[in-house]
Amino acid sequence: MNDKEINPEITKKIEENTEKLIKKILVEQKGSIDEINAEAEERLKKITESIVEDAKKNAEAEFSKEKAKQELDFRLKLTKFRDELVDNFFEKAIEKIKSLTETKEYEKSLEKLLFEAAVTLKKPEIIVHHRSQDNKILTKQFLDNITNRLKKEINIETKYQLSKTPIDCLGGIRLEILDGRISIDNTYEKRIERLLVSLKRELSLMLTQEQE
Repeated sequence: MNDKEINPEITKKIEENTEKLIKKILVEQKGSIDEINAEAEERLKKITESIVEDAKKNAEAEFSKEKAKQELDFRLKLTKFRDELVDNFFEKAIEKIKSLTETKEYEKSLEKLLFEAAVTLKKPEIIVHHRSQDNKILTKQFLDNITNRLKKEINIETKYQLSKTPIDCLGGIRLEILDGRISIDNTYEKRIERLLVSLKRELSLMLTQEQE
């Protein structure tokens, strides 16, 4: 069969059907491509979001790490500054005490320490540990005067017994009951030590509030 024998109508229909088929294939192909592109875009979006989220988390972690480091450095500087203030206070306190022990004020200080110890211990007899150079102050008359004052003011009967073994300190006294189970360290060094603990705490609070 040659081309002349082919019915033109048939040829036309074949061409039309072929064109329709091609268009259908193209439409289906375009749909598949669009679907593939949409899926690819969604995956790319998720990957991008994941990268951004990871970057955000890493940035937050680095920020938190740096913030913690700066806060630690700041606290260390505050602590150093506080300790310098306390050391300076301690040095001045020591110098003040050294000059105080040569004055009449020191006698009043010992009297106060002995009186407070008797009120705290509430025992009929207290052993007094003291510096050897304080023997000239802690005379029988001096101690008897405190005993009489205790009896008169708060009705406590307490006698003081001086230890024969001197203690090494800047000043003040250390007291204990006869069996040694209870004692009060009222040496100036110990009193300053107790004060420094409170001073450090107060300074830390003050310095922290100052920065808020």
